[in-house]
Amino acid sequence: MSLLLQLLAAPAALAAEEVNILARIHFNTQTADFERAREFYRMLGYTQGVNNFPKTNTHAMARSLGMYDLCTYEIESIEVMSIPGALGPTSIDLIQFNIPFNNEPPYSSPNHLGMAYAALGTSSFDADYNYLLNQGVNFLSEPFGNEGERFVFMQDPDGVFLKLTENSEIATADNGATTNINSMPHIGINVSDFEASLDFYRSLGYTNIEMLPEQGSPAEAAAYGLDRAFTIRGADVSLAGGDGHTLRLMQWVEPFNPEPPYPPPISHIGIHRIALAVANLDSVVAALTEDGVEFLSEIAPCCSGTGLDETGIVNAIDPDGIFVEFVGSIEQRPLQPTAAICSDEARGNDTVFFRDTVP
Repeated sequence: MSLLLQLLAAPAALAAEEVNILARIHFNTQTADFERAREFYRMLGYTQGVNNFPKTNTHAMARSLGMYDLCTYEIESIEVMSIPGALGPTSIDLIQFNIPFNNEPPYSSPNHLGMAYAALGTSSFDADYNYLLNQGVNFLSEPFGNEGERFVFMQDPDGVFLKLTENSEIATADNGATTNINSMPHIGINVSDFEASLDFYRSLGYTNIEMLPEQGSPAEAAAYGLDRAFTIRGADVSLAGGDGHTLRLMQWVEPFNPEPPYPPPISHIGIHRIALAVANLDSVVAALTEDGVEFLSEIAPCCSGTGLDETGIVNAIDPDGIFVEFVGSIEQRPLQPTAAICSDEARGNDTVFFRDTVP
């Protein structure tokens, strides 16, 4: 079974024909302690996972993550986990890198530029909030909002932001979890120029647009960890005919934090990219390149470690430098020649990490 079929447990309807996005596969987050993080997400209902990925890979795969000076990377642990029976896609690609490892903390507030948080919907908001509070989970504030639409921000063990939202209209699947989380209503992406970002994501097929209120009260601001009322420009965007997942694009006008998103390589602790399934990756990259979209690397065959896969990945770069990964079918590539930094002569250089790829 191909990587694409493994991760898309229930294939979604095709999005807009000209875009050819099938679904969101996952969002990716790095952790400094895999077992601790996985135990936390198990508590939230992430009891299903795929973890048969090689711990090292090809130079092309390393380049696809912005690791240009490595022959390969080394992963300590990895699992693409999901909530069984949930409404829509909920998967998280949880990775602990060994090489390269970056222990810098994640964003310090939910209004930082970049892929800032994921919202998790629950059918029993009060019960889950009180349970997680009693388990010692860190919340930024008390819940905010009217009954039926309340939310509160919490942090995972690494400090990554998650937004617990009330979603009482949907029953929770009986999956043995200790919480009632049943969906991922949206992923929050903070941008510096709303119009430019909206144009970018609309070009990817996010043509269903619902504008957000522009003003937030001091009480709502407190729920975001802010000390004063805020002004934004933003919208919820989704694929026309897609799998129902939503991206929440927000430009924080006031207060505004100008610090840029995480730079490459994609190994920083925190939410670093989303992965979108496409039918034909070669044609999508060709079309987006013609439209002026930049990519972190060339397409990398993924993910067996042989370089002969018929599935590939590539990371597009949005107007703020945020990474949007595409995963899809490719024409099988011939084996690539050894990269210059991986030659026998270069292998004497102790500053570069070398590892034989998985056969």
